[in-house]
Amino acid sequence: MTVGQRIAQKRKELGLSQEALGERLGVSRQAIYKWESDAALPEIEKLVNLSRVFSVSIDWLLGEGEESRELTPDQLRMVEEIVGRYLAAQPAEKTVILRETVEAEQEDGEKARPPKRRRWPWVLAGLVLVGVFFNLFSRLDQMRQENQNLQMTVANIRSDVNSQIYSITSRVEEALQSQNALTAEQSAQVTATDYRANTVTIEARALPRTYVEGMGAEFVLASGGESFTVPGELGEDHAFTARTTVPLTDEIAVSVAFLAGEQRQTQVLEEFFGLYSDSFATILISGGLGAFIKSSKAVRWTAEFHPVYMDCYNMYGEAVQMERVRVGLFQDQKLVAWFNEEEQSGREGAYVFRMEPDRMELELDSTYCVAAVVEDEFGREWVAADRSDAVRFTAGGQDRFLDVDYSRDPADWEY
Repeated sequence: MTVGQRIAQKRKELGLSQEALGERLGVSRQAIYKWESDAALPEIEKLVNLSRVFSVSIDWLLGEGEESRELTPDQLRMVEEIVGRYLAAQPAEKTVILRETVEAEQEDGEKARPPKRRRWPWVLAGLVLVGVFFNLFSRLDQMRQENQNLQMTVANIRSDVNSQIYSITSRVEEALQSQNALTAEQSAQVTATDYRANTVTIEARALPRTYVEGMGAEFVLASGGESFTVPGELGEDHAFTARTTVPLTDEIAVSVAFLAGEQRQTQVLEEFFGLYSDSFATILISGGLGAFIKSSKAVRWTAEFHPVYMDCYNMYGEAVQMERVRVGLFQDQKLVAWFNEEEQSGREGAYVFRMEPDRMELELDSTYCVAAVVEDEFGREWVAADRSDAVRFTAGGQDRFLDVDYSRDPADWEY
């Protein structure tokens, strides 16, 4: 189980929404969402506060488990040796006196026990043993702390070495690329996007390191498995430029080919990643699937639904107003029922939905999730699922936090 899944589990056990937990910790609901989806880790101060709110240890939140306070066999042998040495060091006459007193009392028919006035050696021994054990545990804690510090130091050294190696490797690669570069200057940048047509316009420029009279150039743009070739225009400074529009995808590569007679030399100018994905609004969903009740008479499950809160943001964290938003309960990516939209929460780009009725009997061996079907101002429709809250029911129990990698393509959903 990841750190985010542990935070989500404890939050839901306490019946807190992401917004309510954020208020307790003094952070935004978006921060809680990022922690629970493992997109970010809480800071040390927030981890301490989380451990207090959930009444768990920081080790448990980090997945390290609870440390055992039981002594190892070697540590037990050490304690026995210390106690043995202490008893061996006691004066022999005390033992003789105690034995004679006990034998005398047995002869008189009395219950064998040391006189009260002679109990103080055992009390003293007990106090000494307590001190010995306390000192031993202190030493063990100190050794454990020193071992942790040593491991941290080694990890820091390893990190520094890896950083230096990476830096040196990067500089060597840059030097080799510079030596083998065909261009003295190069650039490629996005100048326009048309989300309704799903296209992007890119301008490219390449100045050859060595210009030969009569040299030509072609710019090649690869996008979505297709290649587009555009002839370069020669400028007065012997630099070639081109401007073209290609389909908007998540992987676009721009390269230039210099042509001199029959010779053709190609070099990659720029690669763009995530342009298509970044053009969509970020959908943050919280709530939905709540408590689950298993019937005692038959093997079936009933789910209770919490209000669903949804925020729409772009890649810059700005609120985005959607043209149409619907939230529903899906079984194996097939619609079961829609939630009813309530009035917006007062914040731009925020939505609230509620299921009526607020409980429903669910089927076994099926995966359920809450998902939003959204349409933006450009007419694009996609599905955003709360992947961290997917749940599957079996006769033996329920498996939550499946972290299913749901597709956002509407063609993969039925509604």
